[in-house]
Amino acid sequence: MLKIIHTGDIHLDTPFSGLDERRAEVRKTELRGTFSSLMTYVRLNSVDILLIAGDFFDCGFVTRETVAIVLREFSRVPECKIIISPGNHDPYTEDSVYAKVKWPDNVYIFRSEEMTRFEFPELNCDVYGYAFTGESMTECPIAKTEDNGRIKLLCAHAHLGVPTSTYAPVSAAMLADCGFNYAALGHVHNADPIAELDGCVYGYCGCLEGRGFDECGTKGAVSVELDVGKMSVRTLNFAKKHYESIEVSVTGANSLSDIIEKIRSAVKERHYGTDTVLRVTLMGEIPPMLLPSVSVIES
Repeated sequence: MLKIIHTGDIHLDTPFSGLDERRAEVRKTELRGTFSSLMTYVRLNSVDILLIAGDFFDCGFVTRETVAIVLREFSRVPECKIIISPGNHDPYTEDSVYAKVKWPDNVYIFRSEEMTRFEFPELNCDVYGYAFTGESMTECPIAKTEDNGRIKLLCAHAHLGVPTSTYAPVSAAMLADCGFNYAALGHVHNADPIAELDGCVYGYCGCLEGRGFDECGTKGAVSVELDVGKMSVRTLNFAKKHYESIEVSVTGANSLSDIIEKIRSAVKERHYGTDTVLRVTLMGEIPPMLLPSVSVIES
């Protein structure tokens, strides 16, 4: 059995610019912790291949501390093949973290906009991919693969189903025609379920953890197991926090206490836990003399 984890769009060291400085640092630390949780799963479950489909870092904000954590985690799984396909937020350039850092021997990084492959005959598997070398790529460089009897994986940052995209536009038909068994894509954070076409299983992993209210819901990585022509795919959740947004009707409220009770009731119905970052939008009509205090409601 070949065990694969498909992740991407982690955006380590993203600035969380919508938060104040203290909260932004907390979220950065939590995001590093989510990545470490993923790597602990890789180690404890003897994962064979980790595919990181781009935007692993936010390249303009990468810190030495985060790089040290990444190197430590990668070094702890020497038997796992780690393949990285740089995306539009962390392109491969001479000044990038990918070029400047000495990576462990089990880390393989695509460096060119042309499709190349890493061969792993001991796993009966080849991994194809390419790298963004700038902020855009108007064409996707994938091509038909060699029929050598091995499992064919694609690890790529690409925009599926949008032919006019400037982020390596690709179609499901192209993925199937190229002969990939599994196409691990990155770029879209709110991912649709993994799909299949003509024997090619493909799709996005989504972001590993949401970073704002445009990335609501449970996020994670994709686990793929291949065994004698069979494939199983499931989603794994490692996130320390997830974002949710709700609207609460306050029509009929005559006091601040009434408003707070309506919010409490709405939150209780949805069973949110302490891992939820919740945005509440109050809707409806209230008496003119009732002026809700945001600070009191928050507390």
